[in-house]
Amino acid sequence: MTFPSLPNQSHAGPSRPRQPTQQELWNGPGGGAPRDRRWLWIGLGVGGGAVALAVAAAVVLALVVFSPGAGVKRASEQMSEDLAAGRLDAAHAQFTPALKQNLSVTDLRSRLTELALDGSCSADIQQAESLARPGQRPRGTASGVLVCGSRAFDLSYVWEGDPLLLDGIKIQPR
Repeated sequence: MTFPSLPNQSHAGPSRPRQPTQQELWNGPGGGAPRDRRWLWIGLGVGGGAVALAVAAAVVLALVVFSPGAGVKRASEQMSEDLAAGRLDAAHAQFTPALKQNLSVTDLRSRLTELALDGSCSADIQQAESLARPGQRPRGTASGVLVCGSRAFDLSYVWEGDPLLLDGIKIQPR
C-alpha cells in the first residue's frame, strides 16, 4: 500500500547550504591535511626560554653591580690599591674633612712606612655593606685582608656621604 504524498512533505524541496566542519574551517577553503605544528611550538619554546634566561641574567647582574654594598667594595679596593702603590695624595683626597684634619699625608706616609707596605700588596675585601637609611647620609663599612708577600694585615674602612669619602681606616698586622 502506498500513501499519497502530501504537498508539504515533498522530498525535492529547497535545501539548506551545508555548514563547514571544524576541520574544514581550520584547513581553509582549499582543504587538505592538517599541518604538523610541532616544530613551530618547539622553536617558540626554545626562543622563549632563551629570552627568559637573558632577562633573568640581566636582573641578577644589575642587582650585583648596582647594589649599595658594591659601591663600598669598589671604593675600598681602590683605596687599598692607592695606599699600597704609594699614591697617598690620591688616597688622602678621598678622606672626609674630619679625617683629613686628624691624619695628614705625612702622618699617613709615616704610618704606612712603619707597616712596610709596597706595590706588591693586594687587598681582598671580604665584607662590604651599605648602612644607608632614609633621611640619613649614606654610610658603609668594608673589611678584609691586605696581603703583602708573606705578611698579612687586617683592614677595615668606614665610608660616609655621597660620593663616598673615607671616614675611618684601620690597618693592623695579623
